[in-house]
Amino acid sequence: MPGPAGFHLDISIRNAENGDPIAFKVDGERFDGGTRTLKFASNARYKIQLTARPPHEFLSLHLAGSDLALLAEDPKSGQYVAEWNTTGIDATGKGSRHNINLHLQGPGGLLKKQLQTKFYNRDDSHAEWGHKLEKLIWKCSVDDRGNISVNDEEYK
Repeated sequence: MPGPAGFHLDISIRNAENGDPIAFKVDGERFDGGTRTLKFASNARYKIQLTARPPHEFLSLHLAGSDLALLAEDPKSGQYVAEWNTTGIDATGKGSRHNINLHLQGPGGLLKKQLQTKFYNRDDSHAEWGHKLEKLIWKCSVDDRGNISVNDEEYK
């Protein structure tokens, strides 16, 4: 378990229309952004659920250039939900990946992380191929300046 200033952050990303989890694929060391690629459709909506254990307060979520409304299910629960619309994000070219920035801000600090992604045209079934991502689990620590680091990452 993380230390006193640490916490776990569970991230679930699902298609907002049908509730299906997004897919991911294992790419190994082929790309600079990581060994796994999260798969999304362009011009689609996704529901993002965040759960911090123990509860950690967050106020804003910024993803791929969009400021998302971050709604607390209960202010003291550490559970939040947001919706992300990928309209305007072009499909990623064959053999390439797109690293998008995720910024999660709260009074206790700022988490900055890049996610390796691939975007497909909305009608391309390749966006759904691969392993289903029930949740990402990030083990986080907070330094004395309020910088939140992801020390370990698990795909479930």
